[in-house]
Amino acid sequence: MNASRTKKVCYFHNPHTRGRFHDYDIHTLDPAPYFLNKAAVRRPFVRRAQLRKLRSLQAAAGLDHLYRERDSDYMKFIDDFVDEFKDADLLVLATYNPVHPEVLRQRLQRPTRILGFIDDPHSTYVRGVPYLWSVDGAFYISPGYDEAQDFRTALATWGCRATHWLPLVPKNLPEFSPTDAFFEDRHVDLVYIGGSYGNKTNRLAQFKKALGPRFRVHGRWAMKGYVGFARGLLGKPVYPHRVTALSDAERAELYCNSKIGINMHLSDRRAETGNMRMYEVPAHGAMLLCDKGARDMHATIFRPDHEAVYYDNLDDALDRIHYYLDHPRERIEIARRGFERVQREYTFDAVLKGLLDWGVSVPRNR
Repeated sequence: MNASRTKKVCYFHNPHTRGRFHDYDIHTLDPAPYFLNKAAVRRPFVRRAQLRKLRSLQAAAGLDHLYRERDSDYMKFIDDFVDEFKDADLLVLATYNPVHPEVLRQRLQRPTRILGFIDDPHSTYVRGVPYLWSVDGAFYISPGYDEAQDFRTALATWGCRATHWLPLVPKNLPEFSPTDAFFEDRHVDLVYIGGSYGNKTNRLAQFKKALGPRFRVHGRWAMKGYVGFARGLLGKPVYPHRVTALSDAERAELYCNSKIGINMHLSDRRAETGNMRMYEVPAHGAMLLCDKGARDMHATIFRPDHEAVYYDNLDDALDRIHYYLDHPRERIEIARRGFERVQREYTFDAVLKGLLDWGVSVPRNR
């Protein structure tokens, strides 16, 4: 491929980066307008049915149903997608794959096709593995999969040899001056910013009970932040506190005033590692305290006890929290080295360019 030519890329579905990016011209095509048309907006019953169809694109079974039934809205989207990208250099199907694998193989033969594994292991067999036969390579967010194998090995087991690790770094992070005061002048002991999912809420409730007001929790939780109370109606442990959302500016300010940022992943056992919060905490100069991933793959992201601190369980986490709050010099040095690692390797620009450079180099599987 001519390295001097601007390469056309479909990055689905990336609302953050479009247009010219280094040697790439990035585009996408949103399927929502094909389902949520004017008629659906005016008629609530139709809108609900159309929303169900739109959501079904996010699972292989639902996608296959729309394709087999030749759903008119879906086929219109497919025809426009093919017309727009049949001559592209690269297709990156990142958040989920909206294109039936038979279409990828039969009608999109020119572009190199890359599939993203994002919410794994929970979605691996829902919107990942069923499509692998129709693509040329795959990238993965989590280097850990389960205790039997890391994610790269798992992809090879499923028949995919061309693989790439994509750190899930946030976009548009503020720029900071790494002065001593930046790391030292912090008055919030502990913070967690994120959603309420599954049994993760149980763990957050245990942290909050043990740490009280020293531990601040924020995020976009359902029921205007009161969903933790409603869990009791379902027989689940209650999180008896309202959780408030933050603007981007408030989020950055809180992180920059926090000594320790707590991270946890969705799985209750060692599995995935490397969610966005794992990079976000050290990027703001706080010390990252994170749960461990399968096969110790967390250590490939940040060096343990050097750039981040990892815990096995709640009791272990609490011991480490008390230790590092009582030993500020050690905490600050770890936070500083974690910050430097982010600046050196985990910037959005470098990570995205690395993915695209790798993608266009993958041999087409024809």
